[in-house]
Amino acid sequence: MTKMKLIKKTEKWLQKNHLSFSLKDIERPWGAFWHISPDSLNNFLDLFFPNFNPNNQFISPKILLVEPHKRLSLQIHHKRSEEWYVVDGPVKVVADNNELILEKGQSITLKKEETHRLCGLEKAGIVAEIWIHNDPSDPSTEEDIIRLEDDFTRN
Repeated sequence: MTKMKLIKKTEKWLQKNHLSFSLKDIERPWGAFWHISPDSLNNFLDLFFPNFNPNNQFISPKILLVEPHKRLSLQIHHKRSEEWYVVDGPVKVVADNNELILEKGQSITLKKEETHRLCGLEKAGIVAEIWIHNDPSDPSTEEDIIRLEDDFTRN
């Protein structure tokens, strides 16, 4: 399936699940992502993280689409931790030099400054992600990515 077909399929799935998005980036070399709109936050949490209690934490929800046999950079973040839930998979996760295969319905918590990477396998993977910002007055952004390895020669 082409990248554009995967994107269209994912956007239909978002609509079907009543998840609106405020921003999308379909130019990522490994796939695409969608920032979930604040008006869809409760639905997003109910669907993927029903036991997650924000407790006055500043969070940002996203949906990631990783194409088959592609992978995000090996990276760390200084300003956030992350929660990942596999919506469709399986996917491979590298976390602090441990490799895990996560199936649909499984999740993982990635701590601030933990080395990690998400990898597509035979088919595209879809992952629901929550950024948990360490400091609401100085939230994490896409620039809070320290790439240790990258298949696409990005810094």
